[in-house]
Amino acid sequence: MRTLNQVRVFGAATALVAMTGAHLVAQADDKAAGETWKQTMSMEMAGMNMPARTFEVCVPAGKAQEALSKPQGPGMGGNCAMQDIKHDGNRFTAKLICTGQRPMEATIETILDGDHAKTTVAMATSGQQMTMKMDSQKVGTPCTPKTLPGAK
Repeated sequence: MRTLNQVRVFGAATALVAMTGAHLVAQADDKAAGETWKQTMSMEMAGMNMPARTFEVCVPAGKAQEALSKPQGPGMGGNCAMQDIKHDGNRFTAKLICTGQRPMEATIETILDGDHAKTTVAMATSGQQMTMKMDSQKVGTPCTPKTLPGAK
């Protein structure tokens, strides 16, 4: 039974990884200029660690703090909401609550320091705890941001 629970949690975690990785892609129309950011993400949960993955994402120019602070992507429809949102200088914190088929709660903290951002997401789902860490560095190459599901 424990293995089945871990498989379910890992499936939910994979969806959250997709969502969180996608959170760097902010809403913008296809004509808006963006800047490329390189992000390295790692995940830890009871009994397993996911190796760090590095990928590039496109963030609207001049909107890094907003884009890096708002999870977007698959699973961020009407059943997920950000609560207790706080901006304090270069620090953003919030609570993410999702209900429905895959209920979960997460706390998010992003610290933006110029062309560098660190994000930590502590999540609880199906009785399991998970922590994701993302380290983002602005590359600066021009790109075109895309809008993902859940972008508001």
